[in-house]
Amino acid sequence: MALDIGEKNIGIAISDKMNILAVPFSIEKNDEDFSEKICILVKEKDINKIIIGIPYNLKGKIGYQASKTFDFIEKLKEKIKVDIDFLDERFSTKISKNNLLSNKKNSDTRVDNYAAAVILENYLNNEKFQIEKNKNI
Repeated sequence: MALDIGEKNIGIAISDKMNILAVPFSIEKNDEDFSEKICILVKEKDINKIIIGIPYNLKGKIGYQASKTFDFIEKLKEKIKVDIDFLDERFSTKISKNNLLSNKKNSDTRVDNYAAAVILENYLNNEKFQIEKNKNI
């Protein structure tokens, strides 16, 4: 599962059981009830890892929004007992918007869950690359 954490909403994407596909799942309100919703979803979907996009600034540093995301993660860790990993999410929303705009009928679709899918897809691809790289050592 991947989360794209925004001020008002959180995009959620999940992968298939074989961790090949990243699929936009839902958009939830970023409110005090979110942790409970995520706990239920983790159980329902048998999630064993959550990938959270970190919005580093253009220089790759932790700015205001990334700092808020890390604060959010700390609160989430108190309630969720699955592994949490991070991924640089710079440009994930822009990539999502560009992909949706190329399909005109989806041009007004909210992109939070699609951005989460981009984060998850990048993570899954990186994991596959690391496995292949280790095979060749």
